Amino acid sequence: MTWPQARIHGLLVQSMANRAGAQELRVVVEHDPVFGPLIMLGEGGVEWRAEDQAAVALPPLNMNLARYLVIQAIKSKKVRGRSALRPLDIPGLSQLLVQVSNLIVDCPEIQRLDIHPLLASGHEFTALDVTLTLAPFTGDSESRLAIRPYPQQQEEWVVMKNGERCLFRPILPEDEPQLMAFIAQVTKEDLYYRYFSEINEFTHDDLANMTQIDYDREMAFVAVRTTAEGNEILGVTRAISDPDNIDAEFAVLVRSDLKGMGLGRKLLEKLIAYTQNHGLQRLNGITMPNNKGMIGLARKLGFSVDIQLEDGIVSLSLQLVPEQLQTAGRNC
Repeated sequence: MTWPQARIHGLLVQSMANRAGAQELRVVVEHDPVFGPLIMLGEGGVEWRAEDQAAVALPPLNMNLARYLVIQAIKSKKVRGRSALRPLDIPGLSQLLVQVSNLIVDCPEIQRLDIHPLLASGHEFTALDVTLTLAPFTGDSESRLAIRPYPQQQEEWVVMKNGERCLFRPILPEDEPQLMAFIAQVTKEDLYYRYFSEINEFTHDDLANMTQIDYDREMAFVAVRTTAEGNEILGVTRAISDPDNIDAEFAVLVRSDLKGMGLGRKLLEKLIAYTQNHGLQRLNGITMPNNKGMIGLARKLGFSVDIQLEDGIVSLSLQLVPEQLQTAGRNC
């Protein structure tokens, strides 16, 4: 990149990078017209064909997704798992890829990024050459991403009735172990109310589907408390929208030993506010006739309650947009 008008105030002189035993890698970010930014990882080399010599991932990346990209690159022989002298630092490379991903998400003006060569030596990574292509960008920066990034603006601190503070935030893929521990502290009766069947165990795939969500069409808020042992999930509420973004199915579940703390109501109120702001028109759910707590909460929050004793279900529905506005929207 050249900048004739630049004013040079000084020069930085550094020692030459030590290439002895280092592995040369390449990280490239390119813009695809369909999928948006793509992050590619491969070995360094002059003749580099991305389709043949690179593993590809879509930003945003967290540590789990970045590690998966590195492992896939190694398994497909796009990257050697070790250099001549030492193994590749997979956690370190994963962290570097997360930082590249954050840069791409935060800076929509970046059209192309090429880090080549990237020297990997032990726990050290040295970018010897970086090429950056910039272009003006206007509009929603998230719209160019195939996967919507984590909506950090939805994080909120809440005080429970016992005076304890917990964090309401969108669920993360890293929450899988905490979600498993949370479910273990929910009684079989409460799980039956939630899932309409007896569930003895959730598989890894089940938990992955619950935690690795597409924030554009699904939202799950968790209530998280920090303890000396780490973070623990106290409750979860979730909404999944239809393809037209008109209706959403919702559910809420609170740890059985924490009922009466107001968590269920606060979680559901947050979900209602989110779905309203997201442009949805109705929030629907079902429960059982003997789930008096859920039915009472739904009535307090303005849901219509339709008890169908013959079918053994109770339908819950909340209009998020007044019906006259829905009709006006359809007639436009």
